[in-house]
Amino acid sequence: MSFGVFAVPLLILLCFGPVWSGTLAGQNVPRVCIEDGCMRGSWMRSVGGERFEAFFGIPFAKPPIGELRFANPVPNDRWAEAELDATGRFQKPPCLQQNLFLPGRGIEGKEDCLYLNVYRQAKKNQATNNATAAPKFPTVVYIHGGGYFAGYNSPLVAGAEKLMDHPVILVTITYRLGAFGFLSTGDEAASGNFGLKDQRLALRWVHRNIRAFGGDPRLVTIMGHSAGGASVQLQMMHLGNEGLFQRAISLSGSALAPWSTPLTNPDRLARQQATLVGIENAETMSNEELVKALRTVNADVLVSSSASFTNGSHYPMIVYGPTVEKPTFEDAFLTATPQALWSQGAHLPVPWLTGIVPNDGFVFSAPILKESACSKETFIKQQTLLLNVLRGTHNPSALTLLKKRFFGNATSDGKCFTNENVDILTKMFNEAFFAFPLVHSVQQHLQHKVETSTSRSPIYLYKFNYQGEHSYSTFFATNDDDTSSRDFGIVHCDELIYIFRAPILFPDFQRDSPDAQASQRFTKLLVDFARTGIMNTERESADSENDPSRHDDFPTALELFNKDNGNAHLGLRHTHIYDKEMLNFWMRFYSV
Repeated sequence: MSFGVFAVPLLILLCFGPVWSGTLAGQNVPRVCIEDGCMRGSWMRSVGGERFEAFFGIPFAKPPIGELRFANPVPNDRWAEAELDATGRFQKPPCLQQNLFLPGRGIEGKEDCLYLNVYRQAKKNQATNNATAAPKFPTVVYIHGGGYFAGYNSPLVAGAEKLMDHPVILVTITYRLGAFGFLSTGDEAASGNFGLKDQRLALRWVHRNIRAFGGDPRLVTIMGHSAGGASVQLQMMHLGNEGLFQRAISLSGSALAPWSTPLTNPDRLARQQATLVGIENAETMSNEELVKALRTVNADVLVSSSASFTNGSHYPMIVYGPTVEKPTFEDAFLTATPQALWSQGAHLPVPWLTGIVPNDGFVFSAPILKESACSKETFIKQQTLLLNVLRGTHNPSALTLLKKRFFGNATSDGKCFTNENVDILTKMFNEAFFAFPLVHSVQQHLQHKVETSTSRSPIYLYKFNYQGEHSYSTFFATNDDDTSSRDFGIVHCDELIYIFRAPILFPDFQRDSPDAQASQRFTKLLVDFARTGIMNTERESADSENDPSRHDDFPTALELFNKDNGNAHLGLRHTHIYDKEMLNFWMRFYSV
């Protein structure tokens, strides 16, 4: 998944850089009081020039350190300060991580990281201070992606400036990553899902406090990208969240994706982790002793050791993720596999908007571009790692199936994957990790609706097919002569460029440029859904009536595409994303 990518030394700004504008001293600063105390924030300007309020680094849990490492999050106490400094002068660090999507990146962040940011329009604050206040704005809670091991809620990556041109409150949250967020022993010594429980605690914080910011706790939308999008679907499957949100948006991420599938024996992974950090007798000690020992390990050592799971591979292996807990566990989050829960219709009945971009899979195929010399050993290693990444090692026919579908009659025996194969590999990962789980999720939702004869909340689909001036492919791919000028299409994370301002990554759009107009229209679509629970499906172009992949019982997707004529540069049309052949192939591959 999606993550903040920082290829420049300005990364340090994530922790220390100023991100506010306006006066910080005196009375001319935004202030809010909640149950935990009062806070002062900062003024900022939206892309359209509207002034809005920003509150940075608000704690929603006690620091998950010491005995709270590998433990369920605990709500924070009232802060000791008379007034919390939420101005952003001292940015909170991200959760401890090493971004393996980008080889060579170092360790960053802190274990003490459970803080959130809140943004609201200034004029909304003024309206709520009188008796004739306008209706409260909807709230969008954003969950970042990053494969469950990386990601940021920093305003330098997930800036609110584009969304603040619309009537909405934005909350961006953090959650523990990697081993800190997802290590499990399979019992209550370390039940797992701590990152997902952090998200849940943040949602409880929003429900309890959003009125103080002018929001309505009955009008909350959770929105996430990639692993954050999968997290949204998982939060839907946690029935204890009833009442905490009323809409859901999953951007290029599904809980039914192979990379989000719970491990059968999470305790085995926990013991491997302990061995990697030098804990003696890790294989024989009790789970309680194991967790106690892991709590004493230096946090940076825990993070750096995770890279050993990749065996030196360029592939971004997703090691940790959701875990199935027994219902008897304290405050259990996931009591069955996501596949089982979703197929049974065991999820909250809220409107759900979900979709993909054409080349989401590039985030997994791009590391192939970093391969150098080819040898027999490299070839064998690549095929083994490919099956590990796809999680297809259980299928003895996996390689044969993949070669037949993606390489056709052209044999690839004995040939290494190189940048010549990147398009084929992108298609492979795109189907397996994004298109297949999305289509499968929708199909099961529809099937359960028919079987139970119940009226389920609607699912809306989109396909973001607009290509602008900037792309995350410049970070995913190498910068050598063979790839620097290559067009990889619309890749994973590219839709985020039009939702959030990311000044550390991309320059701002020129006012009234095609990209600026596309951003304004796309963010309005998302905010309108957050407000109404309905996606505006008015199209400007005709459907593809002759599309052979169409399926009359499967909903069409609203496609956002480059429009060559007229005043609007972002066009809308209905398209069909159901592909029966693709669905059947991957169901056979994964023995679903």
